[in-house]
Amino acid sequence: MYDILETDLSFKYLSKVSKFENAVIAGGWAVYFYIKEGYRRAFGLDCLKSRDIDVFVKSKGLPEFIKEIAKLKFNPSAYFFRYELIYSRTKNKIIRQEEAKKSPIYDLIYVFLDLFTGMNSEKAWYIPILNKTKVEVIDRIKVVDINTLLELKCFSFFEREKLDKELKDACDIYALLIYSNRKYKISKNIKEAIKKIINRRDLSEFISEHVLRDVTKVNIVISSLKSLI
Repeated sequence: MYDILETDLSFKYLSKVSKFENAVIAGGWAVYFYIKEGYRRAFGLDCLKSRDIDVFVKSKGLPEFIKEIAKLKFNPSAYFFRYELIYSRTKNKIIRQEEAKKSPIYDLIYVFLDLFTGMNSEKAWYIPILNKTKVEVIDRIKVVDINTLLELKCFSFFEREKLDKELKDACDIYALLIYSNRKYKISKNIKEAIKKIINRRDLSEFISEHVLRDVTKVNIVISSLKSLI
C-alpha cells in the first residue's frame, strides 16, 4: 500500500522516538506490533506497515519530548500537533524545509509525527480517552492498550477526509480484530465500524486484497466481521 522506502524510513525514526521516556506509540505502528506475530502465523509474511508515527505523551512530558524530537530534526508542520521530517530520495538524506521547497515533490518523502495527549495542550491533539489508556510493551516498544487503540482507530475511521486514510483505517481495524490474539471489548463504536466495512464493498475488497492478499476473499472478510457482532 505504501512505498517500502517510506515505511522503512518511518520505522527507523519510530525506533528512535520510542526510546524516549514519555513516548507511547499509537496509530498504525501500534497496530503493526499487536498483529505481526498472528499475521505471520497466518500468512508467513510481514503485515502492513505504517507511514506516519502517532505518539501519545502525557501533558507534563510534552516540553521535554518536543525538545527530543527536535534533536532528530523534526520540525513543526501544518497542524499544531504535527511534526515532520523531509527526506530527499536523490540526496539520500534528511533535508531542511527551505531546501525541500526547491525540490520536485516526487523526490521527497515526508515522515509525519502526530502528537496526542490526554489533557488540553497547544502542542498536541487532546483526546479525552487517552486519560484512561493503559500501556503495554511489545518488543520493548510501549504501545497504548488494544481497547484504546481500537477506539482511536474507529474515531479516525469516521473522521477521515482522504480515501487512502479511510482504507488504511479499515485494514487496521480488521487486522486488530482478527490477528491481534488479544482480548478486547466490542464497543458501540467498533460495531459501527464493522457495519460500515460490511456495507461498503470498496472497503471489504480493499481489506481482502491488502490484508488477506487475495481480492477474491472478500466474503471471508465480511463473514469474519459479521461473526463478531
